[in-house]
Amino acid sequence: MNARPPARTARPGLMSGLGSPFLLVLTGSGLLHTTLRSDVYLRYVKEGLRPYLVASGFLLAALGFAGLAVELVRRLRELPDDDTEGHDGYEDGHEDGHEDGHGHGHGHGHGGAAHVAWLLAAPALTLMFLAPPALGSYTASRDGAASGVEQSAYAELADAPVTPMALEEFIGRSVHAPKTLDGREVRLLGFVSAGKSPDTWYLNRLKLSCCAADARTLHVEMRGVKAPGNDTWVEVTGVWRAGHVPVEDPVPALEVGVLKPVGQPRNPYHDAPPADG
Repeated sequence: MNARPPARTARPGLMSGLGSPFLLVLTGSGLLHTTLRSDVYLRYVKEGLRPYLVASGFLLAALGFAGLAVELVRRLRELPDDDTEGHDGYEDGHEDGHEDGHGHGHGHGHGGAAHVAWLLAAPALTLMFLAPPALGSYTASRDGAASGVEQSAYAELADAPVTPMALEEFIGRSVHAPKTLDGREVRLLGFVSAGKSPDTWYLNRLKLSCCAADARTLHVEMRGVKAPGNDTWVEVTGVWRAGHVPVEDPVPALEVGVLKPVGQPRNPYHDAPPADG
């Protein structure tokens, strides 16, 4: 009668048990890379959320390293037991064979789930090596009504040849205090998107409440100058074109006198006036 060799218990794969803590380390490292080593996080969230992102990055990385340490210590402690496996009697091996067969099938199920879990590494790697650009003309041109502006008491502008102004203030004044813009030359900063006709285009800024997912568009229609390419950041100097601007969809128009291409600002979602000079 031929004796069957003892069934060996399959050892866990190298990354079995290490995958989850490793993903925590990777995700924490991605957050820290975008907040401490660069300003990439500003493409996704408001600047005020940076301390929370940094704290989350350190916490995730610490939890991940702790999990890796615990798993490695556990494996080191199990090494002597692993060396004695396979030296049990043939009878034990024969008895375990059926159970191992079931265990093997069960292991495949967990292995499939583990492989799917590794897809979670993609967002962290994307943050570190292939960060998407900030939202731009595609979002602005597909947004519905322009973002409204709250009513405010706008004072008369200082007596200056040109007044740098945030896009939101310019829109607000055109709706709620149009007389303050009469005959005043202003300078605005934003990115370009195509208009409804070849003779017009829009200067835009995106306004965040919390993150890029809730971005709303501020539009000002540009007239008198040929449109640069979509997503080009420009400073425009011109005069407000008087006319009724509805509160529910405020899109004032500007007669452009001077247009100057500029680089994208550090924080593309912070609607600040262009710097003097």
